[in-house]
Amino acid sequence: MVLSVRASGDMKSSSGGPTFLSVEEAGLVEMSALDMHERFLCRLTISSLNLLRVISEQEGKPIEELNAGRICDWFVKDKTKREQDINSATLKWETKSEW
Repeated sequence: MVLSVRASGDMKSSSGGPTFLSVEEAGLVEMSALDMHERFLCRLTISSLNLLRVISEQEGKPIEELNAGRICDWFVKDKTKREQDINSATLKWETKSEW
């Protein structure tokens, strides 16, 4: 069993599901002179920034005011939403049995 995460939002993946890393952002990373490990970390950092923007908006706090506690609290709230109604959550965990 493999788990993948999809985010609700405006950006869409090639499969049609939303993502926190746009095709344009991924393209910029790929065009960089970074090695494989640096590109991975760069993509992770960009997608984390995009998620932080969502958390900031939902919590009504500037990104600068987010800290580990507030971020963990947001994940707990989102998990509760996901358990009650997957469509109300920001992060939508899916089981990929075909992998």
